[in-house]
Amino acid sequence: MFRYFISREFFLTILALAGGGIVLYLLIFFWFLPIYTRHGDSVVVPDLYEMTLDEARKSLQKEGLRPAAEEEVFVADLPPGVVVRQYPAPYSRVKPGRTITLTVNKIDPPMVPLPQLSDLSLYQAKSRLESWKLGVGKVSREPDIAENIVLRAVYEGKVIKQGDKVPQGAKIELVVGAGLNSGKVPVPSLVGKSYEDALALLEQLGLGLGSVVYNPNGAAGSDGLLYNQQPRAGAGDSIKIGASIDIFVYGKAPEEREGIMIESVPGDNN
Repeated sequence: MFRYFISREFFLTILALAGGGIVLYLLIFFWFLPIYTRHGDSVVVPDLYEMTLDEARKSLQKEGLRPAAEEEVFVADLPPGVVVRQYPAPYSRVKPGRTITLTVNKIDPPMVPLPQLSDLSLYQAKSRLESWKLGVGKVSREPDIAENIVLRAVYEGKVIKQGDKVPQGAKIELVVGAGLNSGKVPVPSLVGKSYEDALALLEQLGLGLGSVVYNPNGAAGSDGLLYNQQPRAGAGDSIKIGASIDIFVYGKAPEEREGIMIESVPGDNN
């Protein structure tokens, strides 16, 4: 037996087995596995964000990929039924036939209870609404001793109370107290603000927009900024809620703006 292990025949057998093992290794790793895994063959994952589920499926199938819908989520700022998330990420390289997981925006928003808002300040009410994934709509004021305190909440023209269900992302209108000054608010300072910011501030204070005078002779970069107002803001000056304020804006007047009177002036009215 010992003679066999030191014989030429034994060593030839060992060499044959070793050579066969090496050949088998090379065949597996350099021929079989590349074919099985399509080594070097990949496709780019398309960007499916904000596509409808049907559009996303067609786009994936065109690239030789397979779609798989995951759980739905709700994003208030996006249209219902569109893709809001995908995995793997857009522009990743994957093997053909890979399954791409899609998260779709819900068609019907979930209903959430209205949080307690009465007796809160306007700032607190806004923060609480945002924490419940609700938004703030129009803010109006009415004479009340509780200045800047929420008196009631309104949704779609109806007064709503704590616990009433509203769609997530809904804009809640707030009615707040105007204070002790017989339905008046301080004249806001609008000079230096943009046209859009001035409108937003007037709406918050329950004031209206009067005439708009455009002056095309402002300095460079001043287009759209207010340089005057009537009545002017001053310490202690107040104006009745619902009254209008005339504004003077640098820039060319638009061709038409529904609901307000537009004038233009040839020179600077500072």
